[in-house]
Amino acid sequence: MSTSRTDGLPVSVVDRISLVLEALSTGPMTLAKVTARTGLPRSSAHRLLEQLANAGWLARSPEQTYELGVKAYEMGQAALNQNRLLHHARPLMHAFAHRAGFTVQLGVVDRGDTVYLAKVNGRTSGSTPTAVGQRVPAHSTALGKVIMAYSAVASQRSQDGTRTDSATAPSARSRFDSEMAQVRDRGAAFDRGEAFPGIACVGVSIGPPDHMYGNLAALSVCAPVSVLEHQKMIAPLRVLAGEIWQRCVATDLSRH
Repeated sequence: MSTSRTDGLPVSVVDRISLVLEALSTGPMTLAKVTARTGLPRSSAHRLLEQLANAGWLARSPEQTYELGVKAYEMGQAALNQNRLLHHARPLMHAFAHRAGFTVQLGVVDRGDTVYLAKVNGRTSGSTPTAVGQRVPAHSTALGKVIMAYSAVASQRSQDGTRTDSATAPSARSRFDSEMAQVRDRGAAFDRGEAFPGIACVGVSIGPPDHMYGNLAALSVCAPVSVLEHQKMIAPLRVLAGEIWQRCVATDLSRH
């Protein structure tokens, strides 16, 4: 069954609800803003907003703005709490951030974006602009690059999402392919202020890339560009990734 009309708007209720919830993930919005952001007809958007508010997924203010509600928060927390990888990774990430002094993050690649699932701030890193649940174009982050380097599907999605004109597309694709080869050679990806000016990152994959559960998530350590020594951080970050992997294998993956 088709899920899209000729105008590109989703037909299924699930797709429309997803469109509304994703729009509101950026912050509170009025009906007019939701309509403008999603492209849904005003009547359809209003009906969905009211139904979601009545069910607790959204909260409606007296000023008639909508934002994510208690049920959305509960479901998000449940998803994080049920994630076995995060359960094993968090204590090791805290210990690493304390030793190294740098911020360490765990994330995945979804639809061409890096999505951060966990983050522990380090005392030396200072304030870093990422947050749990945030999406950043994967081709600009060390965490995203290292996953894409070993995943043909994710790599293709990212390349498709890189906006270039016809004159520059071949050279951009060539540069991207060359960088992915370098990532595979060194076993780590670098970000020198590409995602956020002034912030550098080193990323490594969690688990062997050729394992059925490997390379589904990755770690990155980040700090100011002037502080982070990329090459020196590869080995300790790979040790951390290996410890997380071994805990997962020992307790969860081995049972499957």
